[in-house]
Formats: sequence, C-alpha cells, structure tokens
Amino acid sequence: MRKLFILFGFALLATSVAQAQETRGMEVSGQYQYVRISPGQGAPSANCQGAGGTFAANVNRWVGIVGDVGFCKVTGLPTGASSHEINYLFGPRFSYRNYGRVTPYAQVLFGGERATASVTGFPSASTNAFAMTFGGGADFTVTRHLAFRAIQFEYLYTHFGGAKQNNLRIQSGLVYRFGK
Repeated sequence: MRKLFILFGFALLATSVAQAQETRGMEVSGQYQYVRISPGQGAPSANCQGAGGTFAANVNRWVGIVGDVGFCKVTGLPTGASSHEINYLFGPRFSYRNYGRVTPYAQVLFGGERATASVTGFPSASTNAFAMTFGGGADFTVTRHLAFRAIQFEYLYTHFGGAKQNNLRIQSGLVYRFGK
C-alpha cells in the first residue's frame, strides 16, 4: 500500500511539472461536517456533527490533490457517554472549471479514521481504521478569492475491527483560493 501511495505521488508530481503552465492555484476551506454513522450488524445508526477542513493544490485546470481532515462528536448518547471521530483523507479531485460562478467537482479520498469512546468512571478507548470517501460537490464563487461550498455529499466507508460501515458525510462551508 505504501509503495502505491509513493507511485501515485510521483505520477502526480510528473503531471504537475508537465502541466505547469495550466496550474490553477491552491485553496483552503473550513466546513461544517455532518456524518450519519451506520455501524451495521444490528447496531443503531448515530449522528456525528463537527467541523472539517481541506487543503487542495490544483495540478491543472481539471485535476487537484486534496488533503481533508474532519472532526465530529456523536450526538444523542446517554448521559455520561461520549464519542467522537477524526478522519484524515487524501486523494485526487476532478473539477469542471468553465469560468462560470459554479465549479462542480468529484473526488475519491483514502486514509484513516480514529474513533474514541468513553463512559464516566471508565477509561476511554480508541481505535483506528481504514477510511475512504467518494462523492462530490459544488463551489459557488463569491469573489476572486472566496467561494461558498454549498454542499459536499460523500459516501464514507470505514472498516473497524472486521466490521464494514457504510456512512454518509455532508459538508458545507467557505473556501479561500489563492495563487494563480
């Protein structure tokens, strides 16, 4: 897996050098994040709300590399119980930039997720797992450097201790663009 990521990185670097004249800049975003956790195996679903952020470097007009970090706290738990999740994902984003105010995109991100749970009177427990998302969204340009991410809608797959989870992740927020 590590060799695959290294190979992917070299391929993207070579693409960026070859396409240097078309580089479109970088962007950072801050977003509200909602995750609908579906643990499966008869366990009830849960809501998880929090914040997230991304950093994207656009290789050319159509392709970018994205780093995405999100944090959410599970709501609706009984008194004395607490749980939260942190996800960290990386991968390519494909955007359709037609010089209009709307920029739709699709992305596939890979990485991990850390889940932590605690109950009053007991030590907390944490576990890490593989995570993957695929989905897309749309940014609406407000000014040259500022955009509103109206929605980012993704399927979030996690694999904790042999249990596969099919989750939903929705984000919305502001995007600051800089560079070319």
